[in-house]
Amino acid sequence: MLVNRKMFDTVEAILRENGSIKRFENECGEIKGRMMITMTDIPEGIAVEERDSKAPVAFEASFDFYDSTVGLAIYTTDRQLATGLWVTPQEDGAEAPAEDWVEFFIKTLVTHIAEDGSFGVPIYSFVNDTCDMTVVPELPETD
Repeated sequence: MLVNRKMFDTVEAILRENGSIKRFENECGEIKGRMMITMTDIPEGIAVEERDSKAPVAFEASFDFYDSTVGLAIYTTDRQLATGLWVTPQEDGAEAPAEDWVEFFIKTLVTHIAEDGSFGVPIYSFVNDTCDMTVVPELPETD
């Protein structure tokens, strides 16, 4: 389940209203699933590769078709992993996300981290059998 379904629904409503989802579905087919990437805390017991630079940032992906999240911590300035992956069940007996969805999470996250290490969250992905439409908040301009 998505970690914040209400927020995701709000973004989806805006995208439906402005025609973005209709264009995507006309070109690529019906949306079959949703993924949301948010920041999180590194769980206790997860080993972190220590570095002298900034602390790593922990992210997690939640899906509307799994009842578990998958997380990782990364040094955003060079996109290097600081931890291994972890899976957190959202309810008893929840299935872990399949490997292809874990890979999609990592690819989506890394793709949306800027060269300077900046990023926007939450990241919203609408997916079907062939492609995705991913929406990332714009970062404010800095002087």
